[in-house]
Amino acid sequence: MKKITFIISLMGFALTLGAQVANPVLMEVNGKKITKAEFEYSYNKNNSVEGAVEHKTVEEYVQMYVDYKLKVAEAESLRFDTLTSFVTEFRQYRDMQLTPLMVDTQFIDSIARLQYADIKKYVNGADLLRPAHILLMVKQNASESERQVVAKRADSIYNAILAGADFAEMAQKFSEDRGTARNGGLLPWIGPGNTIKEFETAAYALQPGQMGTPILSPVGYHIILMKDRKTLESYDLLKDVIIDALKQQGIEEASAEAAIKREITASNGKLTREDVMLKLLNKGVAENPELQYLVNEYYDGLLLYEVAKTNVWDKAANDMLALENFFKANKKAYVWDEPRFDGFVVHANDKKVLKKAKSILKKNKTGDWRKAIQEGVNKDSVVCLVQGPYLCKKGENKFIDAIKFKGEPAKNLRKYSLYDVVGKMKKQPTTYIDVKSQVVNDYTQQAEKVWVEGLRKKYQVVIHKDVLETLK
Repeated sequence: MKKITFIISLMGFALTLGAQVANPVLMEVNGKKITKAEFEYSYNKNNSVEGAVEHKTVEEYVQMYVDYKLKVAEAESLRFDTLTSFVTEFRQYRDMQLTPLMVDTQFIDSIARLQYADIKKYVNGADLLRPAHILLMVKQNASESERQVVAKRADSIYNAILAGADFAEMAQKFSEDRGTARNGGLLPWIGPGNTIKEFETAAYALQPGQMGTPILSPVGYHIILMKDRKTLESYDLLKDVIIDALKQQGIEEASAEAAIKREITASNGKLTREDVMLKLLNKGVAENPELQYLVNEYYDGLLLYEVAKTNVWDKAANDMLALENFFKANKKAYVWDEPRFDGFVVHANDKKVLKKAKSILKKNKTGDWRKAIQEGVNKDSVVCLVQGPYLCKKGENKFIDAIKFKGEPAKNLRKYSLYDVVGKMKKQPTTYIDVKSQVVNDYTQQAEKVWVEGLRKKYQVVIHKDVLETLK
């Protein structure tokens, strides 16, 4: 007995050892182990993106991946993973990946059969029709003489088609059902009760290729051409079409949720929905190990976004003093190759209004200039339009070009006959606001670099070089 137990233990050890060799640990970040397979999944996925400017070597990607995992470690340290918003969003995404594993195809087929039975009952042995029509509309309150005018037009079009005119071309030209006119008047397949009674009666009297005389319905005169008609196909022929329509209505998600609820009910309350989803995840990972990496990737990505937004991005975007100091310290990096105009374009019909608006803008450029213009010139009615503020070079605004860059006179706006500009020319940026997007981007990169350097000092990183060599 002891011998058998020993042999079984050896077999178990051998299997465990084999698994470790097959998927060894490549690195450890703050004690969390990252396997070779998980790293390869990320490397291959991100390094094979079409249009990538630069493909990374394994060594380069290892350092990027370490930084990525350090940010995740920091987020977990700050307990971002316990936030209700994070848990809710993560589970929603995870469940999107897992619920397809619970889709009940038999359930979907049964619903599809029920829908087919309803269709068959509705059609009740009648043919399905594919008509085309030309519609000439008659107003509901039209007089008899007005109706007669439309009737004569319909007869004229009908006779022209009998004489050889193309039905589709006539529909495109004359039909007032513009939704079908562009397709030569062609309607979708219809069955009993799908359309106006007068139209249906006339259409069912036609065989493929036949055209009926103009008929009057509550909306107007129709000239109907029967393109095709058929009996309802069998379920086997329509099955895919019905199921595709059901999928668009969310039948797969509904069947998966029903299966999850059945499993919870069958456990007599011992399992929660989360228990079922974790069980499902384990099953899915056993069949496809990359599923775990996909779920982990989203988990890490959500944490990284939250911690980076809190610790770097929001601070970088909103710390005006830090941005201005950064701009001053790196002024040589922000040089224009041509001057810019910094200001407004003003439109009006009266010279006095134009002059007053310009004066208001000069005094309120950094304040609430919209309110000042509203109270100063547009109080009773809008007699002045202010556009801007702009910071633009030659060629970016026709009104500024005309006045400040000696360009061609600009054509006035339709409502206003006069225009002028208020502001000043700048040879180079004088504040970070002039090049804000560049400064924010550069400052953010620097702040993130400093942050990551701090994380590398804060958390332990171990890279197993022997495993790394197998990746090269």
